[in-house]
Amino acid sequence: MTTLGVFHDQFYNAINVLPQSSYKATTQNGGTLTAANLTGAGDVYLAASGQTAAQALTTDTAANIISQLQFALSSAVPPSPPGVTNLTNLTYTLTLINNNTSSGAITLTGGTGVTITGTNTLSITTSRIFVVTVTSPSTVTFQNVGSATP
Repeated sequence: MTTLGVFHDQFYNAINVLPQSSYKATTQNGGTLTAANLTGAGDVYLAASGQTAAQALTTDTAANIISQLQFALSSAVPPSPPGVTNLTNLTYTLTLINNNTSSGAITLTGGTGVTITGTNTLSITTSRIFVVTVTSPSTVTFQNVGSATP
């Protein structure tokens, strides 16, 4: 059996065993964005479209996001990274894209255990980039690091 050693990327951020990027789309009209839509790769792109009115979206709970991350990591192509039970300091990026029409602005709020730092609103035809960090076994932070026009 091959050992990975202390300088392997998986040692520093277990997210590296997942695909580099994933793209997901939703036409959700308000409500809670599932953990499956918010996780799954090192860079997650979630495009919201189809709504003509302002949207209030909430992230899933920190417990569900962490559980989904643990599932994804344990299901990754072998070998699964060691120590996937404690994901504290695991980070990845989430880009939320607002492709809604008319006045379909999005306001994103954090579910239980989720803190959103920085700007949490997205005008139509814009996107927000968040660095998502598991800050403890029961909390997650979405740090806004910028915006763009898709």
